[in-house]
Amino acid sequence: LVHSATITQAKRHLCKADPVMARLIALHEPYAPGRGKIRRPPYFHTLVQSIINQQLSIKAAHSISARLRLSQGGGYFNAERLLALRPTALRRCGISHNKVRFIRTLSRAMRSGALNFRSLARADDDTVRLVLTQYPGIGHWSADMFLMFGLHRPDILPLGDLALRKSMQRVYRLAENAGDDVYLDIATAW
Repeated sequence: LVHSATITQAKRHLCKADPVMARLIALHEPYAPGRGKIRRPPYFHTLVQSIINQQLSIKAAHSISARLRLSQGGGYFNAERLLALRPTALRRCGISHNKVRFIRTLSRAMRSGALNFRSLARADDDTVRLVLTQYPGIGHWSADMFLMFGLHRPDILPLGDLALRKSMQRVYRLAENAGDDVYLDIATAW
């Protein structure tokens, strides 16, 4: 669970560390994370969601995700319920052939115990990336999304995220062909 106090502390740090970030936070206030604690979905759900989100608009990913959750009986994504669906049922939800294979492989790993989220939650960031990227369809970006949104790790910079790069280019006036080192230099203060 993420406490709103943690978000407040993060905002304070960012404002102090980077004047550009301070201006952005002031411009887009108030950020209201909700009262008390923010519930996070199960790890498996978060990882499946990151696979669905790959290379899709937010709106398309949301629609596909909603159809798939409905097909599996509602609620969070569940390995057993997803495996009970035929691949054609997943395809009818709008999931590509490759993503069907990725989700089913992940579901089988979850069911067999080969993918153990409890031990992943205790592992360092690099180990989490190493374990997850062994599964088809999970690259560095998906592993970073899982670290941020599944494990709520605060110090992740997903350089493979196009939206992040475009935003940083615009706000920090970076060249479109700026290298990773430029982004990392800016983010070091964060």
